[in-house]
Amino acid sequence: MRITGIRIENFGPFETLEEIKVGNLATFIGRNDVGKSNILKALDIFFDKSKMSILNVCLTSPDNTDIIIEVTFDEVPETIELETGISTSFQDERLVDENGLLRIRKIYPRSNLEKPLIVLVTHDFADDEYAGLSILKESHLNRRCEDVGVDASRSGAGITNKSKRDAIRDQAAASGVGFVSRELQLGSDNVIKTIKQILPDYVFFKTDTPLGIGQTMVQSGFRPFVKSGFEDEDIAEKKSELESKMQESLQTEVDKIHERLKRHTDAFTELYARPTFQWDKAVSMNITGKDTHGTVIPLESRGSGMQRLVMVSYFEYIAEEKSEGDRDIVYAIEEPENCLHPSLQREMMQSFRTLVEEGFQILITSHSPVFAGISPIEDLTLIKREQGVASSVQVPQLSLDEVAFELGVGSSDQLFGFDAIVFVEGPNDETFFRTVASKLKESGEINSDFDDVNIGFIFTGGDNLKHWVDRSVMRQLTRTFCVIVDSDRSSATDPIPSRKLDWKSEVERDGGTFLILRKRAIENYIHPDALTRRGIAFSPYDAFTQLKKHIRKDVWRTILHMETREILEMDQYSESGQVHNELKEIIEFLLTLA
Repeated sequence: MRITGIRIENFGPFETLEEIKVGNLATFIGRNDVGKSNILKALDIFFDKSKMSILNVCLTSPDNTDIIIEVTFDEVPETIELETGISTSFQDERLVDENGLLRIRKIYPRSNLEKPLIVLVTHDFADDEYAGLSILKESHLNRRCEDVGVDASRSGAGITNKSKRDAIRDQAAASGVGFVSRELQLGSDNVIKTIKQILPDYVFFKTDTPLGIGQTMVQSGFRPFVKSGFEDEDIAEKKSELESKMQESLQTEVDKIHERLKRHTDAFTELYARPTFQWDKAVSMNITGKDTHGTVIPLESRGSGMQRLVMVSYFEYIAEEKSEGDRDIVYAIEEPENCLHPSLQREMMQSFRTLVEEGFQILITSHSPVFAGISPIEDLTLIKREQGVASSVQVPQLSLDEVAFELGVGSSDQLFGFDAIVFVEGPNDETFFRTVASKLKESGEINSDFDDVNIGFIFTGGDNLKHWVDRSVMRQLTRTFCVIVDSDRSSATDPIPSRKLDWKSEVERDGGTFLILRKRAIENYIHPDALTRRGIAFSPYDAFTQLKKHIRKDVWRTILHMETREILEMDQYSESGQVHNELKEIIEFLLTLA
């Protein structure tokens, strides 16, 4: 499950924060102290990781108004069990809203902020007699059957609470009862228990959160491995011996206590020591590193910037080790740019994208042009504050001029220092082209690579902030630049998407070169033999197969394992009776830009 929307009332600087859409990598941007972090704090309270307090109440709200935090989720499980052994679904039980989303509203009364009311906003039958069936206990459900005239026996083969609910809903549908948006207040019923079991885990890193390896969240991540280590056959035998000796040692001391207890009472003939061993918590860990100068120092002693990079590496480790069925995780990170050079900020953003590809969701707050610039515009939420009240702006109302102004963006932080710039659609494309160039150089097919001639890469998109800023700057700089994009075609006869043709016209008008790959995407240049060597299973594919779905999202990484001959085989095409190598010719052209 992942968060798709957030709505807030009377919290922090927000009197009303209308529902904002949240993507897999959501970036909340704005100036300092406009309220960005309050969105992450509200989620922390919603997920019961912290308590609501009077300090969270919006200062401009009337004294009698409640605080509301409403969150929507998609990718809800296809089946659930409200009764043991009986499968049903959120949709069948009318527990989702009209868009099929799980919409949970928590209402925090001003009279008791620590005890919220939990409400589901559902799309249920308009007639009260047919609505809200999922939270009814059996006796109330039986009475409802009688009230609406449904003949549902109270017991017998195949008769369950679900079958009774189904019978009532069938009658409502047959009677033509319509649907409306309804609020279903939850108590201690099975619905709330089921929801708590499936909600994602929320991990919030505040700006001042200690980021060392010794932190509880990190240590907890390693406990399963400590536990499995203790289950090793040789270690288990020694563990059993140690437990026996510890039992004997403790019993000896308890016997001494008993001897003294007998001076006062004969109520106990013996006392027994019963130690509990939690081996997964018996070991804590720190990491010490040796730097390039040979100095050994604990990571805890390194600067905050380095510790933040270690934490991102830990996130990646968790993502790659995640097993099917593990609970989903939402990472919320406040101002990840703190203590990081802009180049490291870009590396961190790439790590975040890797996590998202592995199925995690990441929410960040930032006032860094780097993070805002790398994010697609649809992932941006601009938070503004006027006269003490905060509000949000998203597409289509979001103005890139306004974003640039709010963040103080004057020119791209990435354009200076290179002799030529290559714009690509994503960080994976940069790695792909750099790898191809390196392999062609090593094999003697070309004489230089991009580093040799000082060519820089910027991953961007046609409608995000960085592209807008970069194009504005490119008009002022006499700098050579080129844009390379996927064709996104599903077949050789499909036209190039119009948005890319429009972008091509704009780039060429600004003096740049615009190249569109002949195949669908960079993944389509992957050689099948290289996939086989990696042990990746696949079925036949061609130049226009959507390989991210056909095989897996990281299929492009196979370029790292390809041989030069395989690259030249996969990029070969014929035109006007001549044989060409597309990728090689693209790289040869790019090298001339400098």
